[in-house]
Amino acid sequence: MSDASVTPKRQPSVPLIVSLCLNLALIGLIAITVMRGGLHRFERHQERFSLSAQSLMREVPAEQTKIQAIIDAHRKQMRELRHQAMEARAESFRLLAAKDFNADEFAKSLASVDAADAALEAETMAMTAQAVTVLTPQERADIAAKVQKPDRAELRKLFRKH
Repeated sequence: MSDASVTPKRQPSVPLIVSLCLNLALIGLIAITVMRGGLHRFERHQERFSLSAQSLMREVPAEQTKIQAIIDAHRKQMRELRHQAMEARAESFRLLAAKDFNADEFAKSLASVDAADAALEAETMAMTAQAVTVLTPQERADIAAKVQKPDRAELRKLFRKH
């Protein structure tokens, strides 16, 4: 006599097991990150003031019109330089994915990315330098007090070999 009411043994779901393993790995990575660097890195990053023309405009509303005029004067050049940087990156990705990969061409494309980024950074710094010139000595002092300067411990961490 056969017993038809016996239910078959259930097999564990493979996607469920894989998902649990990935979750455990992610939790482990987060724990290692917190233990090594601590949460203080995230907190300090939020407190920092970045010195840019846009942030100066927010911090010194009295000079907003003058700073906006400087930003507007640089806008066309900034757009062009951003476009060049994006194009250089796109070319690098195209070369990276090419079936006939050429290491020399790829290295040249990365140099183009670096040059485009440097040009964009130089224009950004020029715009910021011009914006700072419209501030009064007191406004510059107030801004300088807000800019977080790296201490020696932070510089050692930055340049320490891993």
